Amino acid sequence: MTRTVSNGTIRLPRSVVEDLYDASVRFASVLETLEVLMDKSTMKRIKTGDRQYSKHQYVVARSPSEIRKALSS
Repeated sequence: MTRTVSNGTIRLPRSVVEDLYDASVRFASVLETLEVLMDKSTMKRIKTGDRQYSKHQYVVARSPSEIRKALSS
């Protein structure tokens, strides 16, 4: 049940606020996905990465020094 308080604020049950928050997080996720799908260069990089992954054309780096070594070659 909502109720208006004298200073103009509205009180909502915690479950309603949690549901609103969850919905806003899902909405932000959908927007982010749409932004990626609409960006041609990002989609090209994703497709290239998928092809390289399926052909095992990647390096496994288990430490920061291995990451630096892989990036420098």
